[in-house]
Amino acid sequence: MSQLLMLGNTTVLLLFLLLIWGNLVAGLKVGLACPDWPLCHGRLLPPFRWDIYMEFAHRIIGAVTSVFLIALCYKRFRIYSGTSKVVPIITIVLLLLQILLGGIVVLLRLPVDLTTVHFGVAIIIFSLTFYLAFFDGTDKKPVLSITSKSCLFLLLAILIISQAVLGAFVRHSGAGLACPDFPKCLGFWIPPNLTGIVLTHFLHRVIAYLVFVCALILYTSSYASARLRDIRSNLMLILALTLVQVIVGVAVVHSKLLFLITAFHITLALLILSTVLYTFFKDMRESQA
Repeated sequence: MSQLLMLGNTTVLLLFLLLIWGNLVAGLKVGLACPDWPLCHGRLLPPFRWDIYMEFAHRIIGAVTSVFLIALCYKRFRIYSGTSKVVPIITIVLLLLQILLGGIVVLLRLPVDLTTVHFGVAIIIFSLTFYLAFFDGTDKKPVLSITSKSCLFLLLAILIISQAVLGAFVRHSGAGLACPDFPKCLGFWIPPNLTGIVLTHFLHRVIAYLVFVCALILYTSSYASARLRDIRSNLMLILALTLVQVIVGVAVVHSKLLFLITAFHITLALLILSTVLYTFFKDMRESQA
């Protein structure tokens, strides 16, 4: 494995770990265990306590990931040409914004809207980093143009990212148990009072079903469409992961938001997004042949 490819894969894995660790911090409600920033309890090395070190470890993983991401962006910027140079530039800008947001979120004591934006920026950085890792510059020059087939996966990726961000809002706004039953919500298929946290939770469920239906349509279409036939195995994986994700979503509700299950929930979301992005970028690369 080339150094360029190894750097990209390592950065993606670090971001994967960072997002899951952040979910654990939120699930354990220790996001303010370090109430100041950039120090923790006024010290570079905070006092030993499990909740403090859960949050402190999140900061350390974030710092290490940032170093790798900066190195990756620098390497890719030197290799890429044309419009593709925009990708590492945007990634660095978002990284700087993310670091600033991380400090503001702590200092303002985890406001719901900013915490959701913080997660949303993280997911976008993850997606851009996946691009930087996939197009390592060793074969064909990366492109930003897409085909009609890859457009389907771009739209699916956007839908999954939107669902993940909405899921973060559900978590931080306290809407996770607004519909405590399943498959109904408050005893109704469509609750009569669709406002506030009930609406937020219900929309999250609806989009989850929509993602599953889209995955099912794409997979079944692969038996009739020559354009999709060569990626049927990818589509089957996306469909299987999406089905498991729906089941785990039900478990999240019935477990009363048990932190381990919610962490598995975000893990599956990242795996689904990664598979969709891989399929999307693979089609982009093959379109250059």
